Amino acid sequence: MIGRCLAGILLGFPLAAAALSLLLHLLPRGGADYVIPLLILFFPLWIAVMIGAYLFRSGARAWLTLVAANAIAYGALWLGRSAAGW
Repeated sequence: MIGRCLAGILLGFPLAAAALSLLLHLLPRGGADYVIPLLILFFPLWIAVMIGAYLFRSGARAWLTLVAANAIAYGALWLGRSAAGW
């Protein structure tokens, strides 16, 4: 139980940040008009990831899945910045 809790807290924060950053880059003008609403959305998204961590059968599965999700999200950010010039 503590493994799932820590996975949601420690890996949910960067995952929520990466997801909202990807969303900002996909919006017109780099999402300049939507920064404040997305900052307000950050906390509920982080809470949703923390709650979702309890759906895994074990703490190890939660850690592996959230690490993979973070790697994919930050890999997409890296690819977007290097290829598209974000």
